[in-house]
Amino acid sequence: MCLAMCCSFLAMPAAGPAPLQAQTTSSVTVRVVLDARPVEAAQVSAGEVGDVTDAAGQAVLRLNAGRHVLRVQKLGIETTEQPLTVREGADTLVVVDVHEAAVEHESIVISSTRADRRIEDEPIRVEVVGREEVEEKLLMTPGDIAMLLNETAGLRVQPTAPSLGGASVRIQGLSGRYTQILSDGLPLFGAQTGALGPLQIPPMDLGQVEVIKGVASALYGASALGGVVNLISRRPGQEAERELLLNQSTLGGSDAILWSSEQFSQAWGYSLLASGHRQSAADVDDDGWADVPSFRRGLIRPRLFWGNGRGANLLLTMGGMLEEREGGTIDGRTTPAGTAHRETLGTRRGDAGFVGRVLLGPRLLSIRGSGTLQRHDHRFGDATERDLHATAFTEAAVSSTAGGHI
Repeated sequence: MCLAMCCSFLAMPAAGPAPLQAQTTSSVTVRVVLDARPVEAAQVSAGEVGDVTDAAGQAVLRLNAGRHVLRVQKLGIETTEQPLTVREGADTLVVVDVHEAAVEHESIVISSTRADRRIEDEPIRVEVVGREEVEEKLLMTPGDIAMLLNETAGLRVQPTAPSLGGASVRIQGLSGRYTQILSDGLPLFGAQTGALGPLQIPPMDLGQVEVIKGVASALYGASALGGVVNLISRRPGQEAERELLLNQSTLGGSDAILWSSEQFSQAWGYSLLASGHRQSAADVDDDGWADVPSFRRGLIRPRLFWGNGRGANLLLTMGGMLEEREGGTIDGRTTPAGTAHRETLGTRRGDAGFVGRVLLGPRLLSIRGSGTLQRHDHRFGDATERDLHATAFTEAAVSSTAGGHI
């Protein structure tokens, strides 16, 4: 009896867990539109399920039945979320209407065309090198703007006096004497555009650099036949700023640059640039000739800013620069002819300028002027040349709008 019951128990089927019911998914087609136009490459997601819209603005998701939240996002449009209920076994079409995102861009205002206008409203092509790129090149060559200009498309800094390291700026292949280098629209570096100008301007106090590639003689005269490089100064901010940069290079170059600015009232502000630079002569290839000339340079430039907040503003600037530069054969070495050749150049430059604007009803009065005095003492071996260059510039203009422009 017991044996029969045991056998009967063993013959009974074993009890196990109930089989799971498979979950079914439904197809959800999402169409993304912006002003009745399809939006391509938008990311559509619902939880962990996602897809990207095609050229027709459609994306297909496989979702379980129930409640979901659709999320649509793309650069340039506002992120949109929309609730969705999916029924089992029923395909669904959802249209999501999105809107453009309000992206704030810093407006770039240029002044190289004699009027302060936004770059997108300017009919003349003007390229702008912003402050971020200026700071990048400042850390590489803090003593001059040669690298900053040389790495701008269409510009080339060409050596003109290898013995002294002189260079000029060529725009689109034209000679350097046809490139005008300005500071806030003023010829503060003199009329000798093919001289040492790019190697004597530290970029610490530059807010941006504006470049006009091509003929600009109608704006700045025959010296701008190739183009214009306009160096725009940094304006003082709401808070006082102090910057000190110290640099030492492996070729014996040293730089110390101080920049200070402050808005000390609602209308008045100032900036000050003071720098000292020193370079030892370096004979890299050991041929007896200085590949890198030696120089000592000091520079100071204070600026004063004024604005009444009602369309009138004024910029006053002054500057002074002293430099002693020496090249040629190094001590104890001679030329192939067996003679020593030393070349030196002493530069003294002083300048002052102003730029002012005032509103006269519907008209704008602009006035600017500058004066530069520069002296050179140039020695070639035993011969010495001295020259003195004086440059004066002034301009006044009245502008107004006569009607609408298309």
